[in-house]
Amino acid sequence: MKPPNIITSKTSSLFYEKIEIKFCGHIFWLYSDGSCFHEKSKTLIVADLHLEKAFSQSRAALLPGYDTKETLDLLEAALNRNLTQNCVFLGDSFHNAMTAQSLADPYRKKLQQLSEIKHFTWVIGNHDPILPDFLIGEQCQSTFIDNIELRHQLKRQVYKEPITPGGGQIIGHYHPKAKLKLRAGKASGKCFIFDKKLMIIPAFGVTTGGLNITDKAISKLFSNSPDVYFCHKTKLYHIQDVTNLLK
Repeated sequence: MKPPNIITSKTSSLFYEKIEIKFCGHIFWLYSDGSCFHEKSKTLIVADLHLEKAFSQSRAALLPGYDTKETLDLLEAALNRNLTQNCVFLGDSFHNAMTAQSLADPYRKKLQQLSEIKHFTWVIGNHDPILPDFLIGEQCQSTFIDNIELRHQLKRQVYKEPITPGGGQIIGHYHPKAKLKLRAGKASGKCFIFDKKLMIIPAFGVTTGGLNITDKAISKLFSNSPDVYFCHKTKLYHIQDVTNLLK
């Protein structure tokens, strides 16, 4: 792997690297915090925040607390760069519908505060098929940037394979991750993966798990060798040969 041409962005006292790519004729900036930015429309795209995951699973698993606060702080920082005007959430913004409805007042107020400044579009996901009424902004199954559809996951026909996108799609859902063998040891991190028609962006939430991009559930979605950008801490790395990734 090799580092991309790097531009740094100061966010929450950290410098998050970004890489500029061209996807379906549009310029996007990929950030090492897992967010994607459409430069022309000033639109931030994030997926799979899974707010209140720790709270909803507190009885079943030992997860660090304050994951919702940390994720919202990360979101606020991402929204405050690049003169962002819009934000699209690609589904699973909440870990489940019940915790979405019972979101604590400080977190509700934070979301409302942010959405009063920026225009929010909430795409429905499989974890949050019913979004709470207190959210400000549009709620939808999918939205578009020109000919690129933004949705949670690929459309499926009943008992059939996913429908191949026509004009291009950006989705979340899979929480793509990768494992690398480095000189200093093994490293694991979220990643962006895309070809000419499909882009899967990583989960933005701080306690979300992930699916290795070598898994067939992801690899079968790409007919050709896809581009992969690996996020490790605040850095981005271009993985040129996915066959060398660890499973």
